This record gives sequence, C-alpha cells and structure tokens, in this order.
Amino acid sequence: MGIRRLARFSGWLFKWGTAAFVVMTLSMLAWTFLWPEPDVRALQSADAIVCMGGSMSADGTLAASTLTRVERCVQLFEAGLAPVIIFSGGIARPTGPSAGAQMGRFAMTLGVPQDGVIAEGLAQSTLQNALFSLPLIPNAERIIIVTEAFHLPRSWASFRWAQWELGHPATSFTLVMSEDVRRNPLTGDVRWNMLVRESLAIWFNAVRAAAYSVAPHDPVDWLH
Repeated sequence: MGIRRLARFSGWLFKWGTAAFVVMTLSMLAWTFLWPEPDVRALQSADAIVCMGGSMSADGTLAASTLTRVERCVQLFEAGLAPVIIFSGGIARPTGPSAGAQMGRFAMTLGVPQDGVIAEGLAQSTLQNALFSLPLIPNAERIIIVTEAFHLPRSWASFRWAQWELGHPATSFTLVMSEDVRRNPLTGDVRWNMLVRESLAIWFNAVRAAAYSVAPHDPVDWLH
C-alpha cells in the first residue's frame, strides 16, 4: 500500500511539476519578446543603477551580452537617471579579475567618471548580485536594474528577496532590458538553450533562496 501511495504521489508530482514548468516557460517567452524597449525620457530618476553581472572568460574578457548590459547602463547614466552604477559580478578564476571590476573599467572608457562606478566583485549568481549590491546603497529608495529581458523577472524576484532578507528599507525597482535575448553573433539566431536554462533557474533560485532564509547560519555558498 505504501508503495502504491508513493507511486501515485510521484505521478502527481511529475504531472504538476511538468505543468508548472510549461506555464513558466510560456510566460518567460512572452515577457522576453514583448518586453518594451526602454524610453529613457519616460523613466523616473533613481538613486542607483545596478548592472547585473554577465558572462566573462577566465582571462577577464567580457562577453558581448555583458558589454551590451554595460552600454545600456551608460546610456541611462548619461541621461541623468542615476548618479552611480553598481556593476555586480564575481571572478571566473581564483586569481583573475572580477566581472564587476571589468564592467566598471569598460564603463569608464565610455565616459562614466570613476566616482560614478561601484564594483561589486563577489557575486556568482543572481541571488548574490542582489544580496551583495543592496548593502552598497543602503539608503536607496529607487533602483534601476539592467539585464536581458528574459533575466529581468528573476532579477526582480532576487532583489525583493534580498531586500526582505537584509531588512533593507522599502525600495522600488525599475526594470530595464539591455536586449531581449542572447543571439548567435554570426547568424543572429535566438539561443533557445538560454531560455530553457532560465525556466529551470527560476525554480532553482526559489529553492535556494528559501533554504538560505531558513538556515540557522548564512550559508552564502548555497547561492552560487
């Protein structure tokens, strides 16, 4: 009898888990391709812009998608929407530079002054981007978050979670896409594998965040 109940429960879990994944994937496809291109003139000013860390090679070379994120942040900065940009991203190898530092350096080559750049160089995940960035702007009431459209909802959820976890004051978040989705640089084809990965990452992040929140200590490595 116990085995039959376990089999029924496993079947129920598989059925509803699959349904939830399909719904999440379809929702993610919708917001990825329908998210509007930002109208800089319509955006409200903020206390800071957070540039979510992106891909970087072991030698510190930033991926094209990461450079696009930085360029969008610089555009917003030059429009006077915030006085500072936080570039959040950790290292790719133990003795290498952090993505946060590399993004900040690139932003300065585009004209952002040094005092307009804050490099957060420890984060290895979206949850850590949020958890490590908020303490750098403790009094911020409005924050602009920049990343690809497909990554924006998970980024928003991560910042809301980190805000609660840290007891950070009430903050409003404005989501701005750098681009809709990553594409093959040669053919321009959508990298569908990134969207599948994002569908899984949303659930994985939820589990990790919940586990971190109920742990007796702060096992920050769980959030990698």
